[in-house]
Amino acid sequence: MSILLSYDDVKKQSQGVWNQFGERWQEFSRLNSRLPNRRDCHELRNCGLGRFAVMAAMGESLVEAAPVLKKYRDRFDLVTCDKGFPALMEQGIKPDFVQICDTNIPYRWLEPWVKETGGVKLLATSYANIEWTHRWKGPIYFYVNKDALDTQKKFLDILGNPVENKHAGLEQEIKANSESKIRVIPAGSNVSNALLTFFIGMDEGSQVNWSGYEHFFLTGYDYSWRPSGESKCRTGTYYAFDDPTPKRHYMNHRTMLDINGDIVNTSDNLLFSAKWLYSYVSAYNLPVTNCSGRGILDIKFKVPLDKALEKISKDPNSRAEFIEAVTDHLTLLRSLDSVSGRMQRKRRALWSY
Repeated sequence: MSILLSYDDVKKQSQGVWNQFGERWQEFSRLNSRLPNRRDCHELRNCGLGRFAVMAAMGESLVEAAPVLKKYRDRFDLVTCDKGFPALMEQGIKPDFVQICDTNIPYRWLEPWVKETGGVKLLATSYANIEWTHRWKGPIYFYVNKDALDTQKKFLDILGNPVENKHAGLEQEIKANSESKIRVIPAGSNVSNALLTFFIGMDEGSQVNWSGYEHFFLTGYDYSWRPSGESKCRTGTYYAFDDPTPKRHYMNHRTMLDINGDIVNTSDNLLFSAKWLYSYVSAYNLPVTNCSGRGILDIKFKVPLDKALEKISKDPNSRAEFIEAVTDHLTLLRSLDSVSGRMQRKRRALWSY
């Protein structure tokens, strides 16, 4: 896992996926662009200032983390993927954000919970499955992936900007203006990675944490599943969905040791995705801690989820006080810029020639 992916690795992966889904992606993007509950992604910029986020992917460790998530639910924002949404709802845990990337994600996983989506924000690729997007009752924020093939140019043209609205999801004093109202993020190879890249968004052109969250805690980021039939292992939920044969059987490409030294199985795609996230977190030194407790993602910081969440402040006023401090800081910076500009103008006036 210590070897970073090369550009050729990423481009090869992107080309293979585009060849398989490109035509359908463009069709779904046209249909999604017209939805009435579509919103401007830039409403969410800086939404995490003074807050912490738990990113919940659909590994086996997500189910095991449910009691901890319930216990500390009021201390963080919860972001999960399409498959994680029903899994969390079954445990009585409602996320703040759900992210969907796939054109083929089955609607049957959403159907029992459609009525519960009104207060949940959906983050969706422009080509997300229309069975999900057209039934989602809450606000939808469409984004496009910037990949090695520059396919984002196609989807930006198809989507166009959302209709102007008056909704706001962040403090107005620090809301950034943007000509384009469509969020473009680094293509993260799968939805688990996109959970993080949507909210961070760092790439070669920007070193700014887009959402402003103080820290991101990962759970369910196993990128693997444990084999069945062994005393210390049991069948995991990752890739365990029947369709009609569980993917863990026909996509079992690798046998590996995870971060605990346990035997696990994984697919070539999951292994690539784990390498991609390792590269992304390492290259930008991101404020990310893996709290999954197992799996093949061997990033630098790893702690148990309960140990991480119990340290988040319980004081309801702490975030407001932090926002006030940030606002004062920005006010001082603007004043400093103004004074510095005036000082330079007066300096030039000292000696005219």
